[in-house]
Parts: sequence; structure tokens; C-alpha cells
Amino acid sequence: MESWLSIAGWMKKVHADDLFKVSGEVAGDSLTKAEAAWREFGLIPTDFLKKSNGKTDPADFRSKAAFCMYHWDAGRMAGISLGNALCGQYNAGFTLLRSYLELLVRGTLFQCLAHRKFRECQSRVLRPTDAVSVLAGNLPTLVRERQIDEIELESNSMLIFDALQGHWIQDVFRLEPGSIMRQIVDWGMLEGLEEKPEKIAGELYGRLSENAHERVERTDSGRAIEEGTDIFEWPAPILRKSLLEFLDDFHLAMEIGVVAVLNQLLDRVPRDRLRDNSKRLLGDEVFKSAHLKYSTKLLKGWASEFLI
Repeated sequence: MESWLSIAGWMKKVHADDLFKVSGEVAGDSLTKAEAAWREFGLIPTDFLKKSNGKTDPADFRSKAAFCMYHWDAGRMAGISLGNALCGQYNAGFTLLRSYLELLVRGTLFQCLAHRKFRECQSRVLRPTDAVSVLAGNLPTLVRERQIDEIELESNSMLIFDALQGHWIQDVFRLEPGSIMRQIVDWGMLEGLEEKPEKIAGELYGRLSENAHERVERTDSGRAIEEGTDIFEWPAPILRKSLLEFLDDFHLAMEIGVVAVLNQLLDRVPRDRLRDNSKRLLGDEVFKSAHLKYSTKLLKGWASEFLI
């Protein structure tokens, strides 16, 4: 019991309220924008899905279940990432934000692979020997061998993991994030991130990886030295440059997530509901405060295009 109390006491020091307060004062509008973007990433999927008696329709949810499972974890990972950065743990914040991005793209990949049109479409951007191409190429056979009904698979995307039993699920863990990103871009899942979405997402992933790979200038100690702060200060010093850099990357990561969510909804949500929800979201004050420029442009197009 004493060990747990010791850990709890240490956590309170690491995540002290006064650190969050100082970070909030330093960050200002950047924090407001980032937090609102995080909130929208978490809420948009269920907001757009069909409702039954005020709750998300189970059938509609099952059709997106593979993605929603990863989306849920990605949202929580993003929140932990933000919390760490706000208490001066920048390296942890950036590294966990990379984990968020990996969860997002993997969830998008599995959701797409639950659909025949993606499974049986030869990649235009990956080599035939790329692990993602090999996985997609073998899935039609695996679905038949596992006797998984293709119509049921599309109505319950979690069944994609039944097709990946055995050594295949281990192979999935070794898929390169860069390959996954290029493939989901090829499938249109990041449509709206200007002309080269793979460049925007890829460059963000590269920046976040510099922290995960422990480049010396990206460690918290290295950052403190570069920003002229006492390296051994405790609790951790609030570094203005690093905090604002993190919030910029965090906001972009949430924007990429929202764009991915919206693109997946495009072929699953009836056009009248898509139009009405797009209009409602564009008028929502929290959404406006998130300043999601790519998502806003996408939604404006849907709100005007899908007219009855």
C-alpha cells in the first residue's frame, strides 16, 4: 500500500495543478484551439452515426466498429499526450502523440480492409512486396477460408480481426506506418488535406519520431538547455517554445484525425444526414473555436453539394 501512495504522491507532483495553470497562461489561444480540436476528434464519429432513441444505433456503430475501437484508444492517447506536455513533460507528450497517430492510421486501415472494394483493389502507391500490399492481397482468400460472409463483414467491421487469426495478426504489428499512410491516402481517407495529404501527415510523423528516437536536442533536458532554463529544475520547467511547438503539432494531429473520420463517414452516412450534420457542425461554437481549416473546407463542400 505504501508503494502505491508513494507513486500517487509522485504523480501529483508531476501533474501539479500550478503547472497546468502556468502552461495555460503561456499557451493562451493555442491551448484553447488544441483542446477544442481534441474534443471534436472524440465527438464527431458518434455525432454523425444514426441515432435510435437518442443513442447511437448499434447496427450503424458495428459498421464502423474496427475503426471506433482504435479511435477510442487514439483519443485517450491524445489526451494523455496533452496532459504530459502541459506539465512540462514534452518528450513524453510528443512521443505519445506519435502513438495517437499510429492508432489512427491503423484503425483507418482495418476499417477499409473490411470492405471488398478496398481489399480487392491493387495498390497504386505501394510495391507488391510491401507488407501492406501482401496483407491486402491475401485477405480475400483469408475471408473465404475463415468462412466469413462478406456482407456481414461490411456490416460488422470487427470481423476483419477474425480473418487475421494466426500469424497474420503478428504480421499486422510489423506494418510500417509510412506504408499505411500512403495506402489510406490512395484510398481517399485523408482527402481534404490539400494536394499532398501524405506529405502533411508524413512530415508530422517524422517530427514526432525525433522525440521517440531520443534525439538529444529533443529530450526535455536538451530542450531546457536550448531555451535557457535550469536543466535540473523540479517540477519540470514550462518551456514556452517547446509548449507552443507541441500544441501546433497536436492541433494538426487532431485535424488529420477529424479528416480521417469524416472521409470514412462519406460512404456510410446517407447524404441528407451528411448534409444536415455538416451544416450543424459548421455552426457549432466548439467546432468554430477549434479552427480546423481542412475539416471546415470539407464540411462546407458537403453542406452545399449534398442538396436534395
